Amino acid sequence: MSAEEFNRIRRILFSTVHGQGRGFTAAYDYLEGYRNKLGPASYKGLKAEIAFYQQYGQEFSLTVAGDMGEHADFAGKYGSEVSRFDVTTNINFKNFSDYEPYMGRGPRYKIALLDQGNFEVIDVYDLAFRRCQSCGGYWIPSVALLDQNYNRHGEPTLTNDQLLFDICSGCHEWTEKERLTHSGLFSPQEYFDNFGEPEMGAAAAERHTIESYKYLRREFDDHLMSVAQHRYRVTEPKGGGYWALHLVFKNEAVAIDLPEEVDCGHIL
Repeated sequence: MSAEEFNRIRRILFSTVHGQGRGFTAAYDYLEGYRNKLGPASYKGLKAEIAFYQQYGQEFSLTVAGDMGEHADFAGKYGSEVSRFDVTTNINFKNFSDYEPYMGRGPRYKIALLDQGNFEVIDVYDLAFRRCQSCGGYWIPSVALLDQNYNRHGEPTLTNDQLLFDICSGCHEWTEKERLTHSGLFSPQEYFDNFGEPEMGAAAAERHTIESYKYLRREFDDHLMSVAQHRYRVTEPKGGGYWALHLVFKNEAVAIDLPEEVDCGHIL
């Protein structure tokens, strides 16, 4: 389907929403009639847009955006902040580079991620990150899950630190912001080491990393985009190497713009 035809159908659907005596019920009925013509991806996308507009139109003061080539479905306000909203059911299709040309000017971008099953909002991502004054890149909020803490007697304290930091998408410099401490929030390597079978341990560590990421975003910084662990990289036969923050999880919206690791010292 051409972009022109997609946008024609989109205009019909939202005109139906605003039409007197018709509204959302009629728009959903029309959408079903266009289902085969749209195809699975476009059908889901338009259904997500209508659902988002229905659920949050008043709360976010939404107005339907035209096809202006800026990757925005709606304009509105998020809290007190004027914003542009792009609605999706699959964050994997949203690349940071698509938005970069528009991020230096105008309202901030928000990505509204909706569940593919019930079309409820899962999360709202902020893609308007601050600029790096050195290289012009963007500072991407991240967190490192560090190993267990020990007291001065070498005894485990049963706690782990988490380091909130920013990574520049351009020069890959990083800067510390805040340090947190939790019980039971292990580093990915520690979680992996609890399993005797490598494949099972790798899968469990991945799940633990993602769950930790969701928790930390919800509780401390909803702009977090990656998770790192502190580890030593061996590069020489006799054990020589270097310490680095290795990124074990990257949000797909910015994954292409983040490095695999950044150098750091032995002590964080």
